[in-house]
Amino acid sequence: MSRVWRRLSLRSQLTLGLLACMLLLGAAITLALFLYFERFQQHLTEQGLRERSERLLTAMVLRNGEPELAIKRIDPAYQRPLSGDYFVIRMNGREWRSRSLWDYEMLQHQPPANGRLQRLPGPVGQRLLLQSEVYERFGQRVVITVASDYAPLRVEFQRALWQFTGLWLGVLMLALLGMQVYVRLALAPLQRARSELQAVREGRQTGLSEAVPAELEPLISQINDLLEHTRGSLQRSRTALGNFGHALKTPLAVLANLVARSELDEHPVLQAQLREQVDSIAGRVQRELAQAQSAADSHAFEPFLPEQDLQQLAAALEKAHGRALEVRWEVAGVDVVGLDRSDLLEIYGNALDNAWKWARSTVLVRIAPRTDHWLLEVEDDGPGIADVADRQKALLRGARLDESVAGQGLGLAIVADIVQAYGGQVSLHRSALGGLKVSVILPRRMAAALH
Repeated sequence: MSRVWRRLSLRSQLTLGLLACMLLLGAAITLALFLYFERFQQHLTEQGLRERSERLLTAMVLRNGEPELAIKRIDPAYQRPLSGDYFVIRMNGREWRSRSLWDYEMLQHQPPANGRLQRLPGPVGQRLLLQSEVYERFGQRVVITVASDYAPLRVEFQRALWQFTGLWLGVLMLALLGMQVYVRLALAPLQRARSELQAVREGRQTGLSEAVPAELEPLISQINDLLEHTRGSLQRSRTALGNFGHALKTPLAVLANLVARSELDEHPVLQAQLREQVDSIAGRVQRELAQAQSAADSHAFEPFLPEQDLQQLAAALEKAHGRALEVRWEVAGVDVVGLDRSDLLEIYGNALDNAWKWARSTVLVRIAPRTDHWLLEVEDDGPGIADVADRQKALLRGARLDESVAGQGLGLAIVADIVQAYGGQVSLHRSALGGLKVSVILPRRMAAALH
């Protein structure tokens, strides 16, 4: 149960808490009203019965030296059969009964103690409150027992209680609606912080606004400190990587000179293999240096702008390969991709470089947002890779399926490395254009950079 409660939203928890409090408060008020009614009814009835007993006592008169009950002095309700008001008077062995009792025997048992109330069923479903009082009249002991039907009063109270319950439920519904509005306003700072985190993730701002309620200030401050610490750690890592790359440039230059020495001319195969490996390492180092330089120029996360960045990338590849291709763009409606720009430039740069090498005339570039991921695709109308095993091999570092085209076999492998760092997927398929389709899936909720 506690696990389910913790998984509920704050709005749901506050609403359910308010509902429980209102229901408990309504139940407590109802119980208090019921107890109060019982006491009030008992007090009111007791007072009324005592007054009726006293009026009956004054209705006792002497006639010819004998006590008699003056009918004209008593309440007419005692004359109507089963009216709900009854009395029995006992005095010196004689008994007077109200006509309203008809043939109902009210005192079947010993009457209650003097002045105490007793509840008992009455005729035709009535509920009676009965009280007996002992008096002195004409020097003789008089016991007057009066009873009254309290069922009508109880029915009226129950009707009022139901009306109160309906009114309370109406108030409860209004309170819940008001609480929904209030909770939405109260949680607005959290929603704003969530939007700001999205903006930080997409590089549109560097931290969260600290203009929040006092309860949220420590949390927002800690998040800003964490963002600053992470930004500093990332910058230091990239700087260290740049320094490491610069440190390798001199040894690589020495190795390149050694490979070019005439002593190795007698071993052309070995010399070619060494040159290829040195070039591969030099290319990788150059790439990392470029990444480090890009990071040094930008201290904050920079989002990917498809239309602008892809156009620039295509223009650069056109110059690098010395030929123009028809590039079809399917990026309409996607203004910003909230992932690291340098990583997406690396993915698209390597995928497009591979397409430029093999395409005959046409390349297709696609970005499609999905519910929980981004779909990035590059297709060409080249020869493609027919064999599935060869497609998997093409994603391995240094794998080259065709030696006739220049390269080091790193492009698609670099794409696979970056995608793996994001927890995404990369796959190769047959393109509808006839060549190769590179398909990349990157989670939308993960903006972790590769470096």
